Amino acid sequence: MPKAPALERRVLDTLWSGGTWSVRQVHAAVGDGLAYTTIATVLDRLHDKGAVRRHKRGVAWRYEAARSREQAIGAEVARMFARVDADPDSLLLAFLDQVEQTDPSALDRLEALLRSRRDRE
Repeated sequence: MPKAPALERRVLDTLWSGGTWSVRQVHAAVGDGLAYTTIATVLDRLHDKGAVRRHKRGVAWRYEAARSREQAIGAEVARMFARVDADPDSLLLAFLDQVEQTDPSALDRLEALLRSRRDRE
Protein backbone atom coordinates (compact mmCIF):
# COMPACT_ATOMS: atom_id res chain seq x y z
CA MET A 1 0.00 0.00 0.00
CA PRO A 2 1.37 3.48 -0.86
CA LYS A 3 2.43 5.71 2.00
CA ALA A 4 -0.17 8.30 3.04
CA PRO A 5 1.52 11.38 1.48
CA ALA A 6 2.02 9.57 -1.83
CA LEU A 7 -1.60 8.43 -1.87
CA GLU A 8 -2.80 11.90 -0.89
CA ARG A 9 -0.79 13.32 -3.80
CA ARG A 10 -2.35 10.81 -6.22
CA VAL A 11 -5.82 11.72 -4.99
CA LEU A 12 -5.06 15.42 -5.33
CA ASP A 13 -3.64 14.87 -8.81
CA THR A 14 -6.98 13.34 -9.73
CA LEU A 15 -8.96 16.22 -8.24
CA TRP A 16 -6.68 18.79 -9.90
CA SER A 17 -7.78 17.47 -13.27
CA GLY A 18 -10.99 19.39 -12.63
CA GLY A 19 -14.60 19.02 -11.65
CA THR A 20 -16.17 17.40 -8.65
CA TRP A 21 -15.65 13.74 -7.89
CA SER A 22 -17.47 11.12 -5.87
CA VAL A 23 -15.45 8.72 -3.73
CA ARG A 24 -16.33 6.01 -6.24
CA GLN A 25 -14.93 8.05 -9.14
CA VAL A 26 -11.72 8.86 -7.26
CA HIS A 27 -11.41 5.19 -6.30
CA ALA A 28 -11.77 4.17 -9.96
CA ALA A 29 -9.10 6.70 -10.98
CA VAL A 30 -6.64 6.00 -8.15
CA GLY A 31 -7.68 2.62 -6.75
CA ASP A 32 -4.88 0.27 -7.89
CA GLY A 33 -6.26 -2.48 -5.67
CA LEU A 34 -6.88 -0.15 -2.73
CA ALA A 35 -10.07 -0.48 -0.75
CA TYR A 36 -12.88 1.99 -1.40
CA THR A 37 -12.77 2.88 2.31
CA THR A 38 -9.07 3.77 2.03
CA ILE A 39 -9.85 6.37 -0.63
CA ALA A 40 -12.81 7.64 1.43
CA THR A 41 -10.50 8.02 4.45
CA VAL A 42 -7.87 9.87 2.40
CA LEU A 43 -10.51 12.27 1.08
CA ASP A 44 -11.79 12.86 4.63
CA ARG A 45 -8.27 13.59 5.84
CA LEU A 46 -7.62 15.95 2.93
CA HIS A 47 -10.88 17.70 3.79
CA ASP A 48 -9.82 18.02 7.44
CA LYS A 49 -6.51 19.54 6.26
CA GLY A 50 -8.38 22.04 4.07
CA ALA A 51 -6.92 20.63 0.85
CA VAL A 52 -10.31 19.61 -0.57
CA ARG A 53 -13.85 20.90 -0.35
CA ARG A 54 -16.82 18.60 -0.23
CA HIS A 55 -20.49 19.07 -0.96
CA LYS A 56 -23.30 16.67 -0.21
CA ARG A 57 -25.20 15.61 -3.32
CA GLY A 58 -28.00 13.25 -2.42
CA VAL A 59 -26.50 10.73 -0.01
CA ALA A 60 -22.94 10.99 -1.36
CA TRP A 61 -20.20 13.53 -0.90
CA ARG A 62 -18.66 15.21 -3.96
CA TYR A 63 -15.06 16.38 -3.65
CA GLU A 64 -13.00 19.04 -5.40
CA ALA A 65 -9.58 20.53 -4.82
CA ALA A 66 -9.70 23.56 -2.54
CA ARG A 67 -6.91 25.25 -4.50
CA SER A 68 -5.01 24.74 -7.72
CA ARG A 69 -1.88 22.64 -7.99
CA GLU A 70 0.17 25.85 -8.40
CA GLN A 71 -1.36 27.39 -5.27
CA ALA A 72 -0.68 24.21 -3.28
CA ILE A 73 2.95 24.09 -4.44
CA GLY A 74 3.36 27.78 -3.64
CA ALA A 75 2.06 27.17 -0.12
CA GLU A 76 4.52 24.29 0.36
CA VAL A 77 7.41 26.48 -0.78
CA ALA A 78 6.30 29.29 1.56
CA ARG A 79 6.24 26.81 4.49
CA MET A 80 9.77 25.68 3.64
CA PHE A 81 11.02 29.25 3.49
CA ALA A 82 9.39 30.00 6.84
CA ARG A 83 11.28 27.07 8.40
CA VAL A 84 14.67 28.29 7.16
CA ASP A 85 14.14 32.05 7.47
CA ALA A 86 17.60 32.48 9.00
CA ASP A 87 19.32 31.05 5.90
CA PRO A 88 17.11 30.94 2.79
CA ASP A 89 20.17 30.50 0.58
CA SER A 90 20.61 26.94 1.87
CA LEU A 91 17.07 26.11 0.73
CA LEU A 92 17.68 27.65 -2.69
CA LEU A 93 20.93 25.72 -3.09
CA ALA A 94 19.27 22.47 -2.04
CA PHE A 95 16.51 23.14 -4.57
CA LEU A 96 19.03 23.79 -7.35
CA ASP A 97 20.94 20.61 -6.47
CA GLN A 98 17.74 18.54 -6.63
CA VAL A 99 16.67 20.12 -9.91
CA GLU A 100 20.09 19.47 -11.42
CA GLN A 101 19.98 15.81 -10.36
CA THR A 102 16.39 15.25 -11.43
CA ASP A 103 16.18 17.25 -14.66
CA PRO A 104 19.32 19.16 -15.69
CA SER A 105 17.49 20.89 -18.55
CA ALA A 106 15.13 22.41 -15.98
CA LEU A 107 17.96 24.74 -14.93
CA ASP A 108 17.83 26.31 -18.40
CA ARG A 109 14.06 26.72 -18.09
CA LEU A 110 14.50 28.24 -14.65
CA GLU A 111 17.05 30.68 -15.98
CA ALA A 112 14.66 31.68 -18.79
CA LEU A 113 11.85 32.18 -16.26
CA LEU A 114 14.11 34.38 -14.13
CA ARG A 115 15.05 36.49 -17.16
CA SER A 116 11.40 36.83 -18.12
CA ARG A 117 10.45 37.86 -14.58
CA ARG A 118 13.22 40.46 -14.45
CA ASP A 119 12.26 41.84 -17.86
CA ARG A 120 8.71 42.48 -16.58
CA GLU A 121 10.02 44.69 -13.78
